[in-house]
Formats: sequence, structure tokens, C-alpha cells
Amino acid sequence: MRKLWRNTIINWLIGLGACVIIGLIIGQLLGVLLLYVLGTLYWQLYQLYQFHFWLRHSGKANPPEAKGIWGEVFNSVYRLQKKQRKSKRRMQQALKRIENSTAALKEGVIMADHQGNLEWWNQSAAHFFGLMWPTDRGQAITNIVRSPDFFRYFSQKRFGEPLIIKSPSVDDTFLEIQTTLYDQNDHLIFIRDVTRMHLLEQMRTDFVANASHELKTPLTVIKGYLETLDMFKDDLPKSMQKGITNMTDQSERMEMLIEDLLLLSRLESDDEREEAQWLNILDIIRPILETTTSIASSSHEIKINIPADARVNGSFKELYSAFSNLIINAVKYSPDGGEITIEWRTSLTTDELRVSDSGVGIDPWHIPRLTERFYRVDKGRGSQTGGTGLGLAIVKHVLSHHDAKLDISSEPGEGSTFSCCFPINRTRPDDTPS
Repeated sequence: MRKLWRNTIINWLIGLGACVIIGLIIGQLLGVLLLYVLGTLYWQLYQLYQFHFWLRHSGKANPPEAKGIWGEVFNSVYRLQKKQRKSKRRMQQALKRIENSTAALKEGVIMADHQGNLEWWNQSAAHFFGLMWPTDRGQAITNIVRSPDFFRYFSQKRFGEPLIIKSPSVDDTFLEIQTTLYDQNDHLIFIRDVTRMHLLEQMRTDFVANASHELKTPLTVIKGYLETLDMFKDDLPKSMQKGITNMTDQSERMEMLIEDLLLLSRLESDDEREEAQWLNILDIIRPILETTTSIASSSHEIKINIPADARVNGSFKELYSAFSNLIINAVKYSPDGGEITIEWRTSLTTDELRVSDSGVGIDPWHIPRLTERFYRVDKGRGSQTGGTGLGLAIVKHVLSHHDAKLDISSEPGEGSTFSCCFPINRTRPDDTPS
């Protein structure tokens, strides 16, 4: 490159020197120099015109013939063009392979911007949601999927757990939706057909509900006979008295289990939901505390720190069931002399009812499974506490009905805290200052 520039400059100086000599000979030095400069300028402009015309109109044609520095410029740009075209072909091939691979997926894939406007989707997503290309491109996904559950899920960014809804375009099909945020809060949405799993879950729920309902009748008969025997228990031998006492205790425990199973089935099926209304938190907590006096020892200390104006919009029966499970668990698992704290905390985005105890605590690896049915940290403590193993599952479903979630924090030996986290639209009416 240096040699090329050096030769170009030398040739220009030689031409300039020749013009000086000719100008001196004919006595027109300035005129000859002016002609030389104008000729050089014209040549450079002509080469520039060729270069511009080639870039604009030549496409993949070879560059125009030129010598010197302009020839090197033409060849360098041509090499860059070939390299760019090659790179572009590789990128197009890679994109085509990605599109073909995602098109072959049974799962739907959707890309949406940070506002939820559709940018791209594969064929499965188009099938599940009834999307049409390019008509729906740029449309808000909440305008396409007109489901109240999906609108809350997407607008409130509740992406921690997948959402299951009915397909808006395919009859009798249930979809599981999982959303991930990437880049500048853009949305990557995965859609999976879970119809078979949903039907199996529905069959399980129906079986549990029907079996629990059918068990109530024989259990009622058994309890009736046990109550009759209990009237004459003192006339029976000691061994039979103990058997009657044990059968009575176990039948009461079975009755509690059946009631919890039926309640959980109703919560899962959303049947006969009580209409939501604004409730004072203390009006829910006070009757619960009255029922805990039978299981709390005199040495238990229960502290309440709830403002008189704390409110929540929801079902009294469901919230009563959820809060009572948390409070009764705190009492059961706190030793004599233990402290139970019930408090209401507010923040910019959520309001929380916290139930804390000074019990034995829970290992962190148990916490993700605590809301599963019949899951117990200590398998041997169920008979001692009289629980059914369904309390936290009921709490989870109740809170889900109220757009809330259960947060659990605990350390072994340091007690546990169970927090019911409600969004502020559930706890603050429009006329209540935040």
C-alpha cells in the first residue's frame, strides 16, 4: 500500500515537472499548470463517478477497470462486498435452519417486545392461538388471547409459575404457557399442549371429590355408633374403653381429612365461589383466635400487629380457611412458651399478612414442596399434631384465587414465617390512600 501511494505521488510530481518545463518553453507556465490541475481533477471526478455508479447499479458485477490507487480502491471494496455477501448467506442459512427447527417443534414459540406486541411465532403457536402472518404481527398478544386469566398473568408479569388456559382457537385443548423475559424485558413465550395431563388431573380431582363425598355416609354411621358406645363406656372393660377412645379419635381425624379434601376439590374446580367483597382483616383473624384457645397452651404468647383499617377484597370463607390453617399450624408447631406473631405489612406493590412462630423451623430444601398434598417434613408428626397434610395446599389455592402468593421463610431452630402476599389492588380500594 505504501509503495502504491509512493508511485502515485511520484507519477503526479513527474507530470507536474513536465508541465513546468513545457510552460517555461512556451512562456505559458500558469496556463499549463492550470490545465494540468484541471485535467487531474477531472480524472479523479471521473473515477469517483465510476465508483459511485458501480456501487449503486452494478449489483454483483466486477468493478470497472482502473489503475493506481483507484484500482486498489475498486478491488478492496469488491473483496469486502464478496465477504459481506458470503457472511450474509451464512446468516440466512443459519436463520433458515432456526426457523425450520422451531417450525418442527410441537411446542409453540412466540417472541414479543417489552410491551407484549407480537414479533415472531412458529407454526405450532399459530395453531394454538389462531395467529395469522403477517396480519397479527405488531398486535398486542392480550388482544389475540382474550382470556381474563391470561390478561392478569401477562399484565401483572406473574411469570414465576406456568399458566394453564383453554386454547382460543382449538376446541377442547388446554395449553400451558411459560414466559421468560430477555434482553430489554422482551418476552419469549413457550406454549405446550397439556390436554392429556389436564384431563388426568381432572379425573384425579373428580375421583378424590367423589370418594370423599361417598366416605362421609359410612363415616357418619360409624361415628353414630361410637357415640352410642361412648355413653356406656364406663360399663365396658378397660381394654374396650381404650379401643372406643382410639376409634373416636381416628374417626374425627378421618372426618377432618374428608372435609379438607372436599374443600380442596371445591377450590380446584372453582365451583360455587363466594362473591368477593371488601373485608376487614381483623374481622377474619378474631374468630380464628377464638378457636385456637382449645389447642394453644396458657404459655403461648400470641401477638397481633394489624392496623384497624387493613382490608382485603375476597371471599370470607376461603380467607378464613387459609388464615386459620397458618395460625393453627404456628400454634401446633410452637413449643410451650413459644411466641406467635400475626402482623400486616405494606409496601409499594404488595400488602402481606405474616404469621411467624418460634418453633423448630424447617430445612430450606423442604420449602418448595410444603404446598404439595400430604407432604410432611417429619413423617411421624402427623398423628401427634392431628393435621391432615392438606393445610398449606388449601392456603396455596385460596391465595391463587385472590391473585396472591404464599412466601415461606424458615431456618431450623429459628422458627418460620408464612406470608400471604396480596397485590395492592386487592387490599386498597380506589378511595384509600396508599
